[in-house]
Amino acid sequence: MKYTRFIKSSFWIAILACTSNLFIACEDDITISSENKSFGNIEGNFGYVKSAAGAKALTSITINGDKHGTGHLYFELNKAANKDITVTFKIDESVLKAYNQANGTNYPMYPTDKLSLENEGVTTISAGKQKSSSIELDIQSGGTIGTTYAVAVSATASDGIETSSNNQSYIYLVTPQAALPNTEKGTVKTICYIEVNNENILNTGEYTMENSGKPFFDIVNVFAANIRLNEEGKPYVYCNPQVTFVLENADKLIRPLQQKGIKVHLTILGDHTPAGMRSLGNEAAKDFAKELKSYVDIYGFDGISFDDEWSNYDQVAGYPGLVAPSQEQYSRLIYECRQIMPDKQLGVYWCKQENGASINYPLGEVEGKDINDLLDYTVYGNYNLWDKLGHIDEGKQCPYAINLTEGGNPNSIYLNQIKDSWGYFALYNLQISKNSETIINQVGETLYGEKVNWTGQIYGRTDFTSSETTTRINYKYYLGEWNVTASCISWVNNSWNQWAGNMKFTIKIEEKVENESYYVYGIQPYDQILKKYPLIMNYNQETTQISIPIPQTIHEPDEENPLLWQMSYATIGDPKTANTWKKVETAGNIIGAFYNGTLYLEANGTARMQTLIPFCSNDKGSTWLYLHTNFTDKHPKASFTLTRN
Repeated sequence: MKYTRFIKSSFWIAILACTSNLFIACEDDITISSENKSFGNIEGNFGYVKSAAGAKALTSITINGDKHGTGHLYFELNKAANKDITVTFKIDESVLKAYNQANGTNYPMYPTDKLSLENEGVTTISAGKQKSSSIELDIQSGGTIGTTYAVAVSATASDGIETSSNNQSYIYLVTPQAALPNTEKGTVKTICYIEVNNENILNTGEYTMENSGKPFFDIVNVFAANIRLNEEGKPYVYCNPQVTFVLENADKLIRPLQQKGIKVHLTILGDHTPAGMRSLGNEAAKDFAKELKSYVDIYGFDGISFDDEWSNYDQVAGYPGLVAPSQEQYSRLIYECRQIMPDKQLGVYWCKQENGASINYPLGEVEGKDINDLLDYTVYGNYNLWDKLGHIDEGKQCPYAINLTEGGNPNSIYLNQIKDSWGYFALYNLQISKNSETIINQVGETLYGEKVNWTGQIYGRTDFTSSETTTRINYKYYLGEWNVTASCISWVNNSWNQWAGNMKFTIKIEEKVENESYYVYGIQPYDQILKKYPLIMNYNQETTQISIPIPQTIHEPDEENPLLWQMSYATIGDPKTANTWKKVETAGNIIGAFYNGTLYLEANGTARMQTLIPFCSNDKGSTWLYLHTNFTDKHPKASFTLTRN
């Protein structure tokens, strides 16, 4: 959310600017999140009409078909009221006329007979508070499809609140559109979670079913906004700059997906505060549900997905509105959301924690309503594994999901089980830097009996138009010289241990067999041998992954270097004493997956033993390349950060 904290002098400048009918520009500058309660220490009381959900003036609300749209407005004072203040909002064409004259625009007013304000526009600022409770602006379907209208709302406040006419006003834009298409492919719906810190949600719309032309993805989750506590200890939605970018450009990012028939949801994630899905008391749950509704309504989301991770539940004591965490309170939040958003989709992402516990999902009844009836879907988020919830219908569950950054083929047995009995399948972290076409096609053929086509078009994180892919990983991408920072790490006692520190060196990758394999020169600490004799690395055209076959002979003995150099597996020993390790005659591959400029390596074919990957010499002991240890878990243990030399 964008907001500015004013000092006293700059506040008065903003007031003077607003009084010259340049309302919208002023409102843009002083948008304030629920974190900021201070307008500065100034004389007199001043008030402003604002939109909930951090929406800037001229935020566009889209009306699809015969659906209603909804705005959410509140009135905020520059300082706390010393007694209750009554605020009355009204739909005000004169505000729009003044704006058009001042800015050279020609927005037509949306048909006023299609507009109404909750509680006839009357709300209250309680004594000691700065903000009124919000009211809803109902926008019925009407007007001409494709025309951009405006809805202007002004307000008056009792008890001599000093405001200029323009400071009292807010304008939404409203664009009627045709009804959205229904593009469901079958009984199974496919969900994609997009890390918008790095990726663009528009990339999900570039995958379509070969025969029907329907989109492959049914639901796209914007991952993620957060639940935080404001200065009063109340939960609110926090959006980082990347999520805010999506919201502020909903017409260019969210609407195009919806017009293809893809639902777009907003994920809510814990954020290292006591606020979380399981710790909201009944009233806090109701208030937070209302705030979520404002985001759904204003930015046009089709639903909310909850991810109950990273909340500090051990710190809830002393916070008003928070209670001891429980799965039942999680259900209360879902219930409150369902009460005020009956036509929106509600989902839950859950997973098992490090200690094996899995309680981060809702459970039980609320007001006679079972959680199974309140939810639309659940996703089991321990990727590539299978688990289910016994109290949720199979048709509402995704018991198996995959992380697209991990590569590898999806489990065909699990996919077929989902096709036969379950309602959802989920994929996480679609990236433009990684070719996921093969994996997505395999999922499409299994779940829907149809191939998936990819257009080859990509969107950078802040792009609104696509371009032909040039940054996806392909065979030629790896060729050339790279500066490398190699981290040798392991996962021990729930923390990362870095044994040898970071090594920095330069490697050269040359073609061996085009589109099949490479020569790699210069990996340290063996540059004395590997600058002259290369390591062989293979390339998979379908997955764009690289792999290093093990065992591998680096150099046969000769007169210049009489040692045999091999890459082999070995059992773990003292990381600093090579002769405490034992070479293992096991064949396999070291698999490499590229992610945001880093090549992550993990082993395949080691019989799940604890191993290290050494280079072994035949008569002078062994020297070892610390890559990773303990292949029994799925954490990658070595990383090579590559930058072009």
